[in-house]
Amino acid sequence: MVFPPDEYRRRLVNTQREMEKADIPVLLLHQPESIIYLTGFNIGTGFYAYHALVVPQKGAPVLVVRDVEVPAIKGDSIIEERVVYEDKSNALEVAAPAVGKALDQLGLAGGKVGVDENSWFLTLERYRYLRAELPHATFTAEPNIVDQLRLIKSTLEVECIREAAAIVEAGVRKAIEQVAEGRTERELAAVLFHEIVRMGGDLPLSAVILSGERGNEVHGNLTDRKLVKGDHIYFEPSAIRNQYTARFMRTAIVGSPNADQMRTAETLIGIQDDGIAKMKPGTIAAEVDAAFRKPALQSGLRKSYTNKSGYSLGLIVRPNITEQGRDFLPDANWTLEPGMVFHMLMMANGIGLSETVLVTDKGPERLTKMERKLFWNE
Repeated sequence: MVFPPDEYRRRLVNTQREMEKADIPVLLLHQPESIIYLTGFNIGTGFYAYHALVVPQKGAPVLVVRDVEVPAIKGDSIIEERVVYEDKSNALEVAAPAVGKALDQLGLAGGKVGVDENSWFLTLERYRYLRAELPHATFTAEPNIVDQLRLIKSTLEVECIREAAAIVEAGVRKAIEQVAEGRTERELAAVLFHEIVRMGGDLPLSAVILSGERGNEVHGNLTDRKLVKGDHIYFEPSAIRNQYTARFMRTAIVGSPNADQMRTAETLIGIQDDGIAKMKPGTIAAEVDAAFRKPALQSGLRKSYTNKSGYSLGLIVRPNITEQGRDFLPDANWTLEPGMVFHMLMMANGIGLSETVLVTDKGPERLTKMERKLFWNE
């Protein structure tokens, strides 16, 4: 187990308290982040198969689990109850009855059941099978209870993100050292990923690496494009430690930077420094966003600014790359709180810089600490 059992028990108590407020007798959760958060049960790519956690308002939750994944339940896990199903050509023919059995065990099969309708893993097909299996249950969208609780990180969670931040920095630093004319994006990715794994990063590995004319693709894939003198190449990788993510951007120039590249980098850094400084508890997210967005447009570096200027990071499982629900945008009316962690980013003209930032009682703390500058190798 990543954390002591008491950490998971605390999370369960908080979840059940919110369930009582929302008048939800039982949650049926499918999102891997929710299952990991409440139980520590993590099977990585195994989540492609049907798994669910049934959480009653009182008492112990029940895990619905594929039988081959049972060995992944650690000896010190807080999972006390589980319903197991075996493989079948149509897995839902056995998975859906397993959910029914779990609810029956709790005596909750005939009432209101809160489901995580925002989950990638609750497909329409799965939902139909569950409704057919539980005709007397009333399915209702739960108010993202676990998602909301996950936004405020405990000290133990923050430590995981700190470790991930140090790991991702090591990878970027090593890759930047290898930037040179004739190298390919793919070769630099190999250097970066090797260092991230060597330093303790977990799978899955991901990174945006863009060079030259590809600099505005934002989420482009790796290519065999060779670097030429004067190119900018920016790195936006993630590192994962115990399923907690840190992410940041740095940009390097092949050879010496020109005046426009230097001006772009210096302007972005100044804007971002001012914006991060405003990330204090009690601040409205839209005010922070404006500190990024308005100066970027006024500087003339960007003709438009339609993307978010930051988003929440923490316990993340693919296909998610962010924690949902806390984005920095002009209409974001939520409030920053201590324990929140964000990826704050600035990009223009193929140059990008970003940081993983923790909100503390005293203000913002950069968890990624690499020098904030444009890099180049003569």
